Order: sequence, then C-alpha cells, then structure tokens
Amino acid sequence: MLVHYNQTSDILYYEVLDIPLPELQCLKTLKVAFHHATKDEVVVHSIRLPRNSTISDVITDLKTKVELSNPDTELRLLEVFYHKIYKIFPPHEKIENINDQYWTLRAEEIPEEEKNLGPHDRLIHVYHFMKDPNQNQQIQNFGDPFLMVIREVETAAEVLERIQRKLRVPDEDFSKWKLAFISMNRPEYLQDTDVVSARFQRRDVYGAWEQYLGLEHTDTTSKRSYTANQNRHTYEKPVKIYN
Repeated sequence: MLVHYNQTSDILYYEVLDIPLPELQCLKTLKVAFHHATKDEVVVHSIRLPRNSTISDVITDLKTKVELSNPDTELRLLEVFYHKIYKIFPPHEKIENINDQYWTLRAEEIPEEEKNLGPHDRLIHVYHFMKDPNQNQQIQNFGDPFLMVIREVETAAEVLERIQRKLRVPDEDFSKWKLAFISMNRPEYLQDTDVVSARFQRRDVYGAWEQYLGLEHTDTTSKRSYTANQNRHTYEKPVKIYN
C-alpha cells in the first residue's frame, strides 16, 4: 500500500515524458493565451524553453505557432489576473520566475496606433465592470481587459465611439453602457464632453490597474449561448487549448 499525506492508496500514477527527465528539468513550460487582433477565439499554447530564456524568446517561439493578421505584426506579453492587466512584460525579462499557475499570460498583437504615440497621448487600461448589489455596490470586474490610446483633447463621446468599433457592440446594447474614470475602486462617471486624458494626470497611484477607464454594463458571460460566443461584444472570447 502507498501512503501519501496520511492517505493510503493502492493506485500509483505516472506520466510518460516526451523527453528525458534531466533535459525536462532544464526547461520551463508556460501556457500563453494568444488573442488575435480580429478573430474572436483565444488559443492557448504551451511554450517550452530553457529556463534562462527571455520574454523575447517566448514571443519568437509563439510566432511560429499562431496566425498573425500581418507578418510584420509585433506581439507583447501581458500578465492578467481577475480581469485586470497587472504587467506588460519587457522583452529582456527572464522567464524562469514567471508563475502562470495563478496569473494568465496573454499574448496579443500591438495595434499600429500604439507605435506612434504623441507627447501627450496616453496608453490606458480599460476594464469592464458592474456594481454588485449584494456587496454594497462594490465594483466587480469581468470580461477581457484591454489597453487603449487616448489623445490629448479626446472627449468621452469620441473614446466611446472608438471602443464600440473595437468591441463591435450593437447600438442597442452599447446605449446602455456607461463610461467612468475609476481610481482606487471609486467610479467618476464621465459626460460626453469631458476630456478623458485630463482624468489621468495623477502619478501617485499604486499601479495602472488602480486608475483606469471603466465600462459599466451587465455581465452576460454566464448567460450567453454558443451563437453569442461568436460575437466579440460578449466581452470574453471563447478559448481553444493546444498542448
């Protein structure tokens, strides 16, 4: 009989490795969710590289496994947790200490608009949220977070128009959405004529995820059908996993 954590068992489990164990121990495997710029489906790939590899090596390997919207498209790797983006990995960072057991590693194409930022343009975080009536109206994030460039004098109405095009949300649904500047989990709802960039002047915040643009609307994730899954306005893409 086998004993494990004070539990006895007569079953022994084993795994058949595809490479010798000493060689495997020198490698690190990361599960990376690839978000295509125009396709709705998210594809999760297992990337296995030497432990001293960098984020740049991960991206190079991933490019051999995915279909890009353009052969010259650049990719970046993000760390996502509870529907917020906590980190944009620099290309030179080593992968050895990256933990993908609790955090989601997301690779995505870098939009052209982000490559030529003006001196007053800002790259901000945009998250979906709703207020939980059972938790004193506390903010609950959901769906896929994303990054977006806002221009110096761009109004809330103009930003909303770009968001609607990006997410492909029908007019009837989008008319119910509200735009808010959120800092330290407190929403400040924006009027159509408000200049969005003016809200992002403060620097004394803990992290970018604590100061973001919020899209308030109903979370339909758990209710949607397979057909609805094919539309991006469900705010969370269907996932396919490759090992």
